[in-house]
Amino acid sequence: MSTARDVARRAGTSTAVVSYVFNDGPRNVSPGTRERVLNAARELEYRPNVLARALSHGRTSSVGLVVPDIANRFFGELARALEEAAAAHGDLLLIGDSGLDPEREHSNITAFVDRRVDAVVIVSVHDTPNLGPLQRAGIPVVLLHPIPDSLHASTISINYENAAYAAASHLVDHGYNSIVLLNGPEHAAGSRQHRSGVHRAAAEGSDVVVTEVSSEFSRAHAAQVMLDLLARPEHPRAVYCSTDEQAYGVLFACHRLGLTVPEQVAVTGFDGTEHSAYSLPPLTTVRQPIHEIAQRAVAMLRGDHSADPAHETVDFELVIRESCGEHVQAGASSSAGATAASDEV
Repeated sequence: MSTARDVARRAGTSTAVVSYVFNDGPRNVSPGTRERVLNAARELEYRPNVLARALSHGRTSSVGLVVPDIANRFFGELARALEEAAAAHGDLLLIGDSGLDPEREHSNITAFVDRRVDAVVIVSVHDTPNLGPLQRAGIPVVLLHPIPDSLHASTISINYENAAYAAASHLVDHGYNSIVLLNGPEHAAGSRQHRSGVHRAAAEGSDVVVTEVSSEFSRAHAAQVMLDLLARPEHPRAVYCSTDEQAYGVLFACHRLGLTVPEQVAVTGFDGTEHSAYSLPPLTTVRQPIHEIAQRAVAMLRGDHSADPAHETVDFELVIRESCGEHVQAGASSSAGATAASDEV
């Protein structure tokens, strides 16, 4: 492997000058000398020591992302969007998969601190994640979901409660008066907001009964939970799911029990992944603006962190498809931050 000394020897200069060329300073290098150094580096296939340069500059040009489950389509799409946003600034995205385990999430966070990443984006398995290691290290962090006021950190997300209200209102507008709220685990990020939004929409309906159950954020577990409920003679008429992945599990359970969607059971999802347009039937869902969230998150991380934490809210979209049946009324998208769209494929 070639070294800076090898490059300097071939270019007829010093190792200090080679360092100035690849680190853009601190001293200026004449155009002719710079070209000789770059040509020598290409000929020798020289690559600078990124770690050494990071230590000297105080930056590693890396951003950490912690997600609950990278196999979940939503987090895969989010990671891709963040990778593109980080790369636009010359940064590398490093991904830590928590596997839905709070202890593993904490290990991912401390690992990013040890690797001296410049910033961290978090989607936590818990609505009150432990950010202590990042805050003690002075590493900027942005969370992509609601957090309690007691947690001193910046966030960017849709308004989860209003989004839940919009989707649940869509079900209420259909006249469905028995709705299951298939929420995530009790302390999962966003669970409280899903609950509040659904119950607010139900309260505006006529004799709407909401039954809340929970499952892991997976198709398999959601299917297991809903197979029991949907097999009952008086099964619920509609199911609000807090993620698209859970909604796919509900669609499977309906198929397994011979229940047609939406004629016998209506289903809504949440997240608006690309796959939601290609389920059978296509899924009504709340679409999060993933690319906008990713770009804003990276911008926030590169901004001034001496001020108080920032909390930004972006708009969501209620995408109306076939899984809820023909929509008659238009009240579901009247809440702040929502737009409604028919997304037929």
